[in-house]
Amino acid sequence: MMLKFLLLLGTVCMLRGPAAIAHQDAVATAKADGPVAQAAAAGTRDPKAYFTDSDLVTQDGRKIRFYSDMLKDRVAVVNVMYTNCKDACPLITRQMSEVKDDLGELFGKKVFFVSITSDPVRDTPRAMKRFAQEQHADVAGWTFLTGNKNNVDAILKRFGALSENFEEHTTVLYILDVDNKRMRKMLPNLPPKAIAEAARIIATADKRPAAAVAPKAN
Repeated sequence: MMLKFLLLLGTVCMLRGPAAIAHQDAVATAKADGPVAQAAAAGTRDPKAYFTDSDLVTQDGRKIRFYSDMLKDRVAVVNVMYTNCKDACPLITRQMSEVKDDLGELFGKKVFFVSITSDPVRDTPRAMKRFAQEQHADVAGWTFLTGNKNNVDAILKRFGALSENFEEHTTVLYILDVDNKRMRKMLPNLPPKAIAEAARIIATADKRPAAAVAPKAN
């Protein structure tokens, strides 16, 4: 019964409970027909091209490429945050920590967390590191990303998460296995066990044949 519920929930649960977490109700704008869902429905052949392989920087100052290092060959749980946030972002980060605990050995092996700033102008790697440490989230398997504003904005736009005001970013959690075209969006105020189970289902699902995922160009 729980499995059936999660599968029905997977496309997007938009029912807001009394404890819903949101910046200016930004979460209400995350719909099942958003850019990520449209890319999957359209059969996007090249997730590297769609999500971009833009250069970003981790909380440790390490340069990475977004698709190659954060999305390729793994399940990623992605959220948007900024370090000067005093309400929703810390709450969501703590909620994700509970999801991490519920994932057990899957976390850091098959499922990885990626937190992207909506305020790259102010959020330096040092600021991201401090935020992660304050939230007890500076752990292996969880990457906090900042970088050049144009690069960050390009990635957020692909998630349908780019807003004119960085404080009004979406609070949705994106659960992605982009190489196998499996994508879910979930509200962060759902029970951590439900979010962890959704990630677990994607992480343990049969993988598509490589030819079906990235066919050779003609």
